[in-house]
Amino acid sequence: MRPAHTKLAPVVGTSGPRIERYLPAHRDGLAALVSGVLVELGFSVDPVLDADLARPEEFYDVIWVVLDAQQVVGCVAMRCLGNGEAVGEAELKRMYLLPAYRGLGLGRKLLEAALGWARLEHVRAVRLDTGSDMAAAQRFYEAAGFERWGTRTEVGAGACRCELLYRMVI
Repeated sequence: MRPAHTKLAPVVGTSGPRIERYLPAHRDGLAALVSGVLVELGFSVDPVLDADLARPEEFYDVIWVVLDAQQVVGCVAMRCLGNGEAVGEAELKRMYLLPAYRGLGLGRKLLEAALGWARLEHVRAVRLDTGSDMAAAQRFYEAAGFERWGTRTEVGAGACRCELLYRMVI
């Protein structure tokens, strides 16, 4: 992961759920959160598609977690893309919240943290993918200004996931 940028506040919120920069101590909680949400969505953890869960700090430039009583209840990750047409762009990944924490504005705060980081890093556009059957996520990203620009099917060791691709110029 890249070193923390000094202009980013380390914590958002002071009571109840709060957003903090990821630490390796959050690894198990992050993996449990993502696994749980994948099961909720009808998927299972795939060793190919979800290889980043073993050591997310090696896959992403920055990660935020939502903590409530030291339990990881939400997350978002960003990584800069650096080849071909994607130079100067970043990818938003692993945007998840447990069901009890949705609708509280935490997703919007996670997205604001990610886009703020992208601007500080002089990223010109942010890409993301979301499940083709995740209508609430599609509405959330579209309301935030992301535009749909394609589809793809990711093939793992034992699973396939159909995804919609979104992009926002920032």
